[in-house]
Amino acid sequence: MAAQNENPAKHVGADDIYTQIRRRIVEGHVTPGLTLGEAQLASEYGVSRTPVRNALARLEQDGLFERVRFGYAVPVRSPEQVVELFEARIILDLAAAELAAQRRSELDLARLRHLLEQAEAATGADLIHINDAFHDALRDAAHNPTVAQLASRVDAQLAAYEARPAGTPDDRQTTQDEHRRVFDAVHDRDPARARSELQAHVERARDLRIAALAREDRKT
Repeated sequence: MAAQNENPAKHVGADDIYTQIRRRIVEGHVTPGLTLGEAQLASEYGVSRTPVRNALARLEQDGLFERVRFGYAVPVRSPEQVVELFEARIILDLAAAELAAQRRSELDLARLRHLLEQAEAATGADLIHINDAFHDALRDAAHNPTVAQLASRVDAQLAAYEARPAGTPDDRQTTQDEHRRVFDAVHDRDPARARSELQAHVERARDLRIAALAREDRKT
């Protein structure tokens, strides 16, 4: 199957190829099972096959690609495998919440507060982006780059399976209330409460996704 044409810029630097292909996966432009070939990508980016091959190898190490007969493809994961990824992300995010409550700076709090304020007026895709940014800022507030990097890696693997609507008004308000409670715990430097509040939030999101996976599975 040919890759979707997203018209990447010609003659990009070799160091950017990994980032650009990764972005195409995370943003849903390369769906599970879709094959990308070295020659086609080299032509699109205006480079030789070598930097493309290196980028694809890195993406394979990240779990975003697997080798197939005619190139590389985003893995097709079973519902059980998707749930496993959710569970891994929950573990990492709970660790981040605890650490954030212990290590957050005033700048971290300002960033989290700003995102909460932005979310109040946001809708649709903008709201999804802001809510994701809140979780990223919480990880940054933990001041543990390893936790943040591992969580980002799991996020990328899940991205192809998270074409999410913004949710109902009630669900959006629930999310905002949950984020606010997490923020309050981090602000108060209460690691146990930060972990507990985030756990309630991410487990609710997991359960909603499991229900969606079950509905999709019944359709097949």
